[in-house]
Amino acid sequence: MSKIFSGCYPALVTPLSDGDGLTSPVNQEAMNKLIDYVLKGGVDGILVAGCTGHATSMTWDEQTVLMKNCLEHVNSKTKVIAGDGSNCTREAINAAKKIEDIGITTHLQISPYQNKPMQEGLYQHYAQIASKIDGDIILYNVPGRTAKNIEAETTIRLAKEFSNIIAIKEASGDMAQIKKIIEGTQDLDFSVVSGDDNMNLDIIKAGGTGGISVAANIDPRRTCAVVRLAREGKYDEAHAVDMKLKELYRVLFIETNPQPTHYALRKLGIPVGVPRLPLIDVTDDTKEQIDKVISDLNLKGE
Repeated sequence: MSKIFSGCYPALVTPLSDGDGLTSPVNQEAMNKLIDYVLKGGVDGILVAGCTGHATSMTWDEQTVLMKNCLEHVNSKTKVIAGDGSNCTREAINAAKKIEDIGITTHLQISPYQNKPMQEGLYQHYAQIASKIDGDIILYNVPGRTAKNIEAETTIRLAKEFSNIIAIKEASGDMAQIKKIIEGTQDLDFSVVSGDDNMNLDIIKAGGTGGISVAANIDPRRTCAVVRLAREGKYDEAHAVDMKLKELYRVLFIETNPQPTHYALRKLGIPVGVPRLPLIDVTDDTKEQIDKVISDLNLKGE
């Protein structure tokens, strides 16, 4: 069975201009520069306004304008995915419809956070969205942020019942669960992609089809090489590249994501600013560690 969704997609940060940490405006010029940088690195598409893009610190209007501008800048050169989920089902539906009006038809829908629904509530949340929008949905399971896991049975049930639920971004860290989803959907046009750079290779070896990546903001060429080589079955080559990136994976999460990624991109000459509060800039110790990784990888940026 062919899988409709595959490849390496950076979860882009949202660049901000200098400000007071409350209302720092989106820096679209820097966003365009970041998009050009990752496209040059060989990505298969981009995710805009996901968790790494700190969408929860943006208004819906800001997100819509950002996505529209990114879509125009890409100009059909690559796929654009919208991170337009919400813990309110009604808001998630309304946001997805607005995003489809501007021309983006693939939605990354994070599972509801804070309100911690039961599995049946998760099912009904996604079922309502899938039945009320025209585009494709990628489920996003990240219990470390949402405090609730989408269990394998729920994912498989949704994949079987809704043809426009095409994939799941799995960031649970539970390899047994991930394998269960892959096995339970192997006869469907449904993909499992990694949401954790450390697990990209293992998930693809188990039958996954790619990754939505934080590290691809910083080193898109090598991150995408891991995904591409693994998908080609060249696991030893993929492993060799993956090992070179282990320190990058680590330093991008030694503080709350996307704080380290913002600093690393600034170090590479892409003026993404500092995230809005309550996120802050990284410590001097973190800066030193990131500086060393960038130097060791010989990354030049723009």
